[in-house]
Amino acid sequence: MPFETTIQCPWCKTNYPNTNATNCTNCGGTLEYSFTSDELGSEPPTAPRVLPAKFKRRIKYTGNVMTMIGIIFTIPFFWTILFPIIGIFCWRKGLKTANDELLPLEEGKATVGEITDIRKDYTQSLNGESPSVVEFVFEVNGIQHKGNVGNIYDQVHLTKKVGDQLWVVYMPNDPDKSSVWPPMV
Repeated sequence: MPFETTIQCPWCKTNYPNTNATNCTNCGGTLEYSFTSDELGSEPPTAPRVLPAKFKRRIKYTGNVMTMIGIIFTIPFFWTILFPIIGIFCWRKGLKTANDELLPLEEGKATVGEITDIRKDYTQSLNGESPSVVEFVFEVNGIQHKGNVGNIYDQVHLTKKVGDQLWVVYMPNDPDKSSVWPPMV
């Protein structure tokens, strides 16, 4: 029986079993990184980039644990004192983390990075499956910077390997704010 590969759009999480498509038919996002481990793929478009609304909503709200905890603590318990204070703190932290990821994707400068580690994070589990963490390095003005992408539940470890190149978008005034293009989350 041949090995069946299911590819998941990094933008909207639509699944494509055994496809050769390069763009998602649901949101238009690129699927390139999912197909081959040793090809870099197309360079990201120049900034400003428009990200799919579904992706931004997932990063800011539905896929962001801190934001969801903040919303749950704030809205239903608005009449108490302690829960909304905790909720507002969590909500703001969740949105800050999301914006730190989205800003480089929308406004960042592109460069080539290299994967330095791919591992499973066994401290977490969803439906009995642990996510992958991908660590990468990239160089800006002769200085090497590190980044990582966590909570990857698709089969990235089957398509990527240590040493593979990938596109990294970073903020020129703060290269520590970086994201992988296209996103792996």
